[in-house]
Amino acid sequence: MLIRCAIIDDDSVFTEILQHYISKIDFMELTHSYSDAKSAAALDFNKIDLLFLDIEMPNMTGIEFLNSLPTAPPVIIVSRKKEYGVEAFDHDSIDYLHKPVSFSRFTKAANKAQRFFEQVNKPKKYNQDSLFIRQARIWIRIPINEILFIKADNNDVIIKSTDKIYKAHSKLADIYNNLPQKDFLQVHRSYIVQLQKIEKVDGEIIEINNRTIPVSKAHIKELHERLNIF
Repeated sequence: MLIRCAIIDDDSVFTEILQHYISKIDFMELTHSYSDAKSAAALDFNKIDLLFLDIEMPNMTGIEFLNSLPTAPPVIIVSRKKEYGVEAFDHDSIDYLHKPVSFSRFTKAANKAQRFFEQVNKPKKYNQDSLFIRQARIWIRIPINEILFIKADNNDVIIKSTDKIYKAHSKLADIYNNLPQKDFLQVHRSYIVQLQKIEKVDGEIIEINNRTIPVSKAHIKELHERLNIF
């Protein structure tokens, strides 16, 4: 899993160091960086996985910023003061980094974050009537019988249900493993469909709810067999 990171820290020197450290970790990617909490107000936390957050910032501290959020993201808190460690863990932070931070200490925190996300995203046993997806730190229930199709979107998946569209940070294969195989079929490297929702089949194209979906040649035979098309 690629962990998408954001930094909020008014210390420009440390921010540069942190950016360098992140670039050296193959499972981490920096997507956003801000010098204060106010600038980060517009950040869409559905587009990041992990936040590196400084505590001591002007106008609004890191802790105040966390408390202002309706749903706080997974966070690693950084500070020059050791005494903030207890408060950091009170906010369920993955780790607490005391400045200055060596690369070896950062690597330890990065590995801890990786283990956290591996556990969070661990495939769950199939539930007969629901699929649960994670958005920010909230698990959302989607009734299986309402799912029309699922599309891979870079490192995310888009799930189209009867009346809603959901987006989650997950691999298509992990979602597929949590679906009842008798009802769903991966018809393309980027698409999974619910067989009972297919309305039309036209060569290498199927139609679901007025949406056309491509079918790979490698999957046509199985699709026809599953739909009893001869």
